[in-house]
Amino acid sequence: MIKLLSRFSSLHNIDSDEPVLPDLKALIAPWTEERIRRIDRYIELCVAGGLNCVAQQKLPAHTGVYLATRFGAITTSAKVMETIIAEGDMPKPLHFVNTLGNTACFYLTRLLKTTGHTLVISQEQFSFEAALFHALIDLQQGNIEAALVGGIDEVALPIVHQAERLGVNASGIFTEGTHWLLLEKNTAASNSDAWLQFLPAIYCNDLETLLPHVQGYASSGLSLVADFSEQERARLPDFFQEKLTTPDTNVHRHGVYSAASLIDLCERLLAEKQNGLHLVRNAEGHFFLQPITYMQAQVTP
Repeated sequence: MIKLLSRFSSLHNIDSDEPVLPDLKALIAPWTEERIRRIDRYIELCVAGGLNCVAQQKLPAHTGVYLATRFGAITTSAKVMETIIAEGDMPKPLHFVNTLGNTACFYLTRLLKTTGHTLVISQEQFSFEAALFHALIDLQQGNIEAALVGGIDEVALPIVHQAERLGVNASGIFTEGTHWLLLEKNTAASNSDAWLQFLPAIYCNDLETLLPHVQGYASSGLSLVADFSEQERARLPDFFQEKLTTPDTNVHRHGVYSAASLIDLCERLLAEKQNGLHLVRNAEGHFFLQPITYMQAQVTP
């Protein structure tokens, strides 16, 4: 089983009427004295989230970093395309390098001094879940000592272009964020009174294969980023129907929003001392389930 060591989530709401992006430097400064120059917002989100998740913990050198993003480095990529197509010029070398998804991983791993492998994953609505799935497999097989799993997506201005990319109306609230989990393979000893364990994740192709897996979670906490038709709702267990809500349309404006939902679930599980289930559905109707178990140290009289 895989133990959750720490988590961090920062979710920003950007109002289309006054689109101001929060300054991320205040999130980075407490964890490094280095002045990181010439990085874009995509890289800043990665560094800010990863450093805050790790905080002052000392990581094993062989820590894997798994970075999820649905849309990638939008702002820098747009600048490069504008330079090439609209201006007919060559892009700045630094801009070109920063269009690569794992440039962000380079900056983060250099600051953390880790030497494990890095992986950037984009899989539509399952981007964060796919990164988490890979990390769990590598931990279980002993390929790494710890895993830092992050999900980042930025709001790229102007909002009207961002809305066009996402296929949504250019009004309302747009979201961006950086969300991270630090995991390790659990051992018999624990230095904490209570912790969460991540069980093997499950992919289901349809509702029929999903239903048997959710039957045992009546008294558990739930994190749901999924739409269900009226006919599908009728087939769900009663406890699921009671907890279903209509997802905010802004969920679809932030590629790894489900990561924020998962981290919020972890907070609730630790506070309420219960097990939980993280459930996400993609546009093809497939499901991803992440069972989580609440563990508590046994007190010897």
